[in-house]
Amino acid sequence: MHHPPHLYLDHTWYFITASTLRHAELLATDQVKSYFQTKLRELVGEFGITLRAWVVLNNHYHLLLKLQRSHDLPRFTARLHGATSRCINQQDAITGRQVWHNYWDTCIRTERDLWARFNYVHFNPVKHGYAQQPLDWPFSSYHYYLRTKGAEWLDDCCARYPVVDFMRGDE
Repeated sequence: MHHPPHLYLDHTWYFITASTLRHAELLATDQVKSYFQTKLRELVGEFGITLRAWVVLNNHYHLLLKLQRSHDLPRFTARLHGATSRCINQQDAITGRQVWHNYWDTCIRTERDLWARFNYVHFNPVKHGYAQQPLDWPFSSYHYYLRTKGAEWLDDCCARYPVVDFMRGDE
């Protein structure tokens, strides 16, 4: 059985959460979520980011990532939010509407915290009632890990690093 690898954390892993203004469901269409995913992939490459996990829901998203330079985080987020805001506003034929409220970042300090948040990201659609299981939600990195590591690896990761503590109502 393959276990999640040891990462030797150097305090540059971040858990990022951002929500839409007033939690409006502005990300509700598959088209917007797909655009978000495409833009995220593009910016990850541009900034040299290691993306460990991601999920996009109807009114917020979570990312678990490692930056080459920590000071790139505000610029990366501004670019992601700017591009997705334009897409959403164009889709709705609205100009100048604020889409994103803000973002919050947490520095990951332990390997246990990293893998528990990895699982939290993938179980977030279940927590919010969008899916019965992570497999049912197409807009996350869960499917990448299922394809590349397998169900047994994902199950082992969940067993070793449960998300119980994170499932209490925080987004």
